[in-house]
Amino acid sequence: MKRWMIGAGLLFIFLGTAGCSNNKTTDSQTRTLETKNQTTEKKESSEKSSSTIQSSQTTAESSSDQPTAVWDTNKATALQQFMENWGESMGQSYQAYQPGNSVDFYGLKLPDGILGPNKNQPMAVNDTIVSAEWSQNGTSSADYSIVASYSDAESAPYAGKHVYFFAIYQQQPVVLMSMQNQEMPDGAFHFKATDNQDLAAGFQQLFEGQIPELSAKPQTKWTSMEEAIQFYEATYRNTANEISQHILWENYDRKCWNLVEHNGNRIVLHWSNISGAGGSYNEFVKNDTTTDLIFYDGNTSYPDRPSRKYTVQNSDHKVIAEEELWNK
Repeated sequence: MKRWMIGAGLLFIFLGTAGCSNNKTTDSQTRTLETKNQTTEKKESSEKSSSTIQSSQTTAESSSDQPTAVWDTNKATALQQFMENWGESMGQSYQAYQPGNSVDFYGLKLPDGILGPNKNQPMAVNDTIVSAEWSQNGTSSADYSIVASYSDAESAPYAGKHVYFFAIYQQQPVVLMSMQNQEMPDGAFHFKATDNQDLAAGFQQLFEGQIPELSAKPQTKWTSMEEAIQFYEATYRNTANEISQHILWENYDRKCWNLVEHNGNRIVLHWSNISGAGGSYNEFVKNDTTTDLIFYDGNTSYPDRPSRKYTVQNSDHKVIAEEELWNK
């Protein structure tokens, strides 16, 4: 009887021990699983955080790669008002043109003829062919981003027409001007930066977000030699003037002009014949509504021996008076 009780006791102890060991194993497995789950959660959290940072960095880098817009509709509207007033001060009338709405400029449609997929010829600046694209925000992959185009071609006398491209070049504003009326040897349409300081300064101010001071009152000062040359050409191109018959345009070259004096409303230019023989001086005195165009025949005639004076209307370049000065 005692042996049975001892055996039963040992069996109970063995089973109890085995049961306790089983519980310990289960607890250990539970703790291991919990640890693995915590490790997995931490790893996933770390990976998610890393992914978020990388995504933020990628977004920031992508954003920084985008060029900053430097032109908008507000600036375009301000430029239109500026051109109306500036044109009036010059005795000229300018209209805005853009892709799909071009002006006929001596047979070439501008700007479509030199910009876009259907262009007829390349564009050159300072005798170098460049790339150019129309841009509404002032940015593009081209050398020049063209934000606006203005011309007086519909109202100016023949050969007195101008076209201006307002462009962004190397993140800076530049006004490009052309009066090209015939095909060039390289087949390109040629521009150069305008010499008109008022126009260049106005576009610079608009580019910087400022509104330039605009005045409809005609300016009596010459802003550049280019302006005086344009006035001369427009006067001779006006077929209502008798002097329009006294010039051979095939022998005319702008490069023959040289600046002699420039002071406010008075500017003097010298014309040198290509052959080197002869030459003359031309004095321009601008008033509110007219300009006195005074000629000096011969290289030694200026300033003491003027030959003739024409009074020309600034608005339409029509000669309204003529005076001989030989005997004065």
